[in-house]
Amino acid sequence: MSLRDDVLDRTDIVDLVSKYVDIKKAGKNRLGLCPFHKEKSPSFTVAEDKQIFKCFWCGKGGNAITFHMEVERIDFWDSLKSLAESASIDVSSYQKDPEKQAADKSVKEKQKLMNKRTQQFFQQHFPGSVAQSYALDQRGLSEATIGTFGLGYAPDSYHDQIVALRAKWFDDNDLIQAWLAKTGKNSGETYAFFRHRLTFPIHDHIGNIVWFGARALDADQNPKYLNTTETAIYNKSKILFGLDKAKNNIKSYESLIIVEWYMDVIALHQHGLPIGIATCGTALTTAHTKLISRHTPHLIFAFDNDSAGFEATIRWLKVAYEQDLYPKVLIFPAEYKDVDDWLSATQKNTETRNQKQEVMETDRHPEGGTTEGSSQDQATQDNEEVWKEKLKEISVDGFGWVIGQYQIRYDLDNPVERKKVVQNLFELLSKIEDYSILQMYFTKVAKELSMNEEQLWKQFRQWIKKSSVRNSTYREEEETRPDSSSKIAEKYLLWALVHQWFALKLWADNAIYTKYEVVLKQLAQYFPTTVLAEVYSGSLSPSTQESLVEAEMFWELQVADTESDKITSVVQQFLHQQIYKLQRVVMKSKKLDHTQKQELLAKIRGL
Repeated sequence: MSLRDDVLDRTDIVDLVSKYVDIKKAGKNRLGLCPFHKEKSPSFTVAEDKQIFKCFWCGKGGNAITFHMEVERIDFWDSLKSLAESASIDVSSYQKDPEKQAADKSVKEKQKLMNKRTQQFFQQHFPGSVAQSYALDQRGLSEATIGTFGLGYAPDSYHDQIVALRAKWFDDNDLIQAWLAKTGKNSGETYAFFRHRLTFPIHDHIGNIVWFGARALDADQNPKYLNTTETAIYNKSKILFGLDKAKNNIKSYESLIIVEWYMDVIALHQHGLPIGIATCGTALTTAHTKLISRHTPHLIFAFDNDSAGFEATIRWLKVAYEQDLYPKVLIFPAEYKDVDDWLSATQKNTETRNQKQEVMETDRHPEGGTTEGSSQDQATQDNEEVWKEKLKEISVDGFGWVIGQYQIRYDLDNPVERKKVVQNLFELLSKIEDYSILQMYFTKVAKELSMNEEQLWKQFRQWIKKSSVRNSTYREEEETRPDSSSKIAEKYLLWALVHQWFALKLWADNAIYTKYEVVLKQLAQYFPTTVLAEVYSGSLSPSTQESLVEAEMFWELQVADTESDKITSVVQQFLHQQIYKLQRVVMKSKKLDHTQKQELLAKIRGL
């Protein structure tokens, strides 16, 4: 068997989908809200017996690999590797020479391998380097933290990295495309992009190294952090630094913390909070929030204690609200600039207390009495519980925090400043689609600003009309879902009609089907290359089989909340439409002579 077949054979689609979607039993299939578009009534169906899924609104469907690719927004090979790992399948056993194959493959596969080899190169040069001294001595990072995040050193050399990658089947053009090298304007010589810098491998959410962060190590070295344009595998608007590590800890800590930069993420991990993520030098995007929402709805913002951090919080709350995420804000003492400063100070205080405690314990038990290994796991578990409770204490609802900051930063007795605050809050509220949450926040604004809530709503409606902001909750646009009269219903009913075993399941009175089957069979004889002929010959192509399976899944979805008399009415209406279409097909056919047309039309008109 191929790797693809083995992965599909050992991956249960119900188990896979259940990690992302709440699907409930509906007949022999399972039904839930589609993860690929917003809907209020479920149209996303999973057929356990056939190991496929189908959304009968947006049209997405396929097998376990297809679903994983769509929901994680990754390519086929990444999905295959990830699912193979989950199923304990050794991918290398299916390849003769994985590295050489990857080097010869697509640009994306080539860049993934180049980045992997570059990371090994940087790590080889890290021990004894100035980058190691900076990480250990100036930043106070532990060896364990350095290893977890794979920090490395790009040596102060123009060519060492280039030579190392050339030895791995990559040419200079490959390196330039991946932004690992540049070409000199005058000399035309290829030289390394990263030189004399502390490096941070940037992973996508499934663990591929997609690029590198690089920090200057000298005071006069500019820029401080080296960035780049996008490559085939690196898109800043879709990558969250640290998510590949943090996602495994979400369940324990029940949240994700989003901070401003790489070092803040690493600091969180260093101090017992391995749930930090950061954007890669860009603002929070819709793609980021969609990625986050697939892992958890519990998000905490922890930005710098300054005006820039305040403005960033408001901007990012707007993006989060549009994706139905309602982040909290972490409150840490104002004397600390950022999370890293605060945690470092906390650690120093903790270490001082621990040292005093150890002295006391030694005085009490001079011969010892505890086992380091057994106490370490317990300490980790205790740390998780302590931090989980502490996060609840020091984080507040984002919208409430914004109101509080406006009260501190603005003079609300000044009409001009008060008007500005109200309009800013309206802009934030306009991003919220959940009416119950919108109502809760309106009540909060009215209370904190001493306003009449009814008048506040009236003012908000006027603001909506004047502004270009579209608030779907306020306008209350109803979702339309596929029903019996839609084109999608016609499509699947037609498939049902031309397949006898399924059609007989639709009506208790088989005579209804038999009446139309006469004409359908004759059309199949006259048009041997059509799907009708394929069905009646009993030789179904894979695409036809797939359509029939979808028809059955759709029928179960429809019949779940449709009365029998309505079904009969819809079917009869649909059949009459098809009869009209069949007449036109027969009339225009060049395969039938005049006599054949007249005979067939007479039978069609008699239905």
